Amino acid sequence: MNAHVSKEEIALLLPNSLSHYFKDEVEYMPQPEPQPLGLFAKVGAAVRWLIEMPRRRAVLDELSSLTDHELADIGLTRSELTRVFDPEFAARRNADRASLRAANGRFLTA
Repeated sequence: MNAHVSKEEIALLLPNSLSHYFKDEVEYMPQPEPQPLGLFAKVGAAVRWLIEMPRRRAVLDELSSLTDHELADIGLTRSELTRVFDPEFAARRNADRASLRAANGRFLTA
């Protein structure tokens, strides 16, 4: 029985055919399943929230005292003030700002 492809050719082609299994990209990496928070973690989160509440209230009061023009200068609208402390909102806003900077050719170096 004669092979149509030699062993050397197979050895050259094989790494290319399987390379998508070994990428170091996040979507290819196995992600651990999130564990539910325990009782002490929940109590700790509630205590942290209570401790941070006066600071959050002060920031919201200060932002509420700004005019619409001043809020626009810092990239916020009045309807977004209640979501300022939401981590998802902050992450999305920072990603949007970074993509705008990259599109304009400016990069933040802080």
